[in-house]
Amino acid sequence: MPEACVMTRSAAVAAALAALATLWSAAPASAQFYKGKTLTLIVNYGVGGNIDTEARILARHLPKHIPGVPTIIIQNTPGAGGLHAMNLLGLNIRSRADGLTAGFFTISPTAPLIDDPALKINMSEDYVPIGGATGWTVAYARRDTPPGLQQPADIAKVAKIFFGGYSRGASHDTRIRLALEVMNLPYQAVTGFPSAGDINKAFQQNEINMTSSSLPAYQSQVVPNIINTGIGMPLWHYAVIGADGKPGGNPALIKQGIPVYTEVYRQAFGTMPSGEKFDALLLMNDIATKLQRGFFLPKGAPDDAVADLRRGYQALANDPDFVADYERVTKEKPDFVSADEVQLVFDKMRAVRPEIRQVLKVSIGG
Repeated sequence: MPEACVMTRSAAVAAALAALATLWSAAPASAQFYKGKTLTLIVNYGVGGNIDTEARILARHLPKHIPGVPTIIIQNTPGAGGLHAMNLLGLNIRSRADGLTAGFFTISPTAPLIDDPALKINMSEDYVPIGGATGWTVAYARRDTPPGLQQPADIAKVAKIFFGGYSRGASHDTRIRLALEVMNLPYQAVTGFPSAGDINKAFQQNEINMTSSSLPAYQSQVVPNIINTGIGMPLWHYAVIGADGKPGGNPALIKQGIPVYTEVYRQAFGTMPSGEKFDALLLMNDIATKLQRGFFLPKGAPDDAVADLRRGYQALANDPDFVADYERVTKEKPDFVSADEVQLVFDKMRAVRPEIRQVLKVSIGG
């Protein structure tokens, strides 16, 4: 090859590299938005709970997927069954819509479905979704609940259930109430706990004899301290609406010996649950499972911040270190949903039948 040709090609390569360097150095603002900055992640329950556990895993791994590699700090803000933190973010109280404060929340569909006045914001209008995550919930009870439990279906024989919860309007409490009412079981709610850790402490001290938990705290707290010690036993995991429109469960949890709610009901009563109260329970389960966690910026946040966080959040799904860390804690692989899928769940909530909304209103106000 003639020397002139070599020099020409080398010059071309050098020019191309120089052009790329110019592009990189003059990258769009989004590439530098979080450089040298701190992102505060508001969590709507207390330290030691399910959402807190997941948020801390997220905070360890997310920064490397965000241009500028920001520092992420967790701000636990419990209260009002998770609604206090949601209001603070949506109303820009104690923060601004500047991209530096986001929310990582447990989603309770109860409040928006019944127009709960404690929820001061409209999630689909006041939030910009970054993404979300699915998640299953397991109910469990003390084995010494009178007259004693040997198998999940024995719950139908108990004299009185004292279940622990967060607030009457929380999805956690509402689903337990509906599940017990569909079974026509006597219960009393002991509510107002700030986190799953506090509920499990009360459970171990026999202040309550039943509750439920999503998988992070169930696997990390309940299994070693309650199930493996013989204090308690799993009762069921909540059913969701399958592709065929019928109730369905999680095969992995069934394999672990945690039956789906509908199967426990069938074993206890010889038939499948039905009626509007069960329909309300199933819908609540479906929404709360398919969007158990939501990641949001407030309305008006910079477009660059939204774009960076969305890309970074979705990149976590393919991060082997994050997946391994998450699976080590929860015994489940993370199952993220996109911002568009979050919006579809919001749309589904708006389309809920009035009869179902009324069942939920009665349950919370009863």
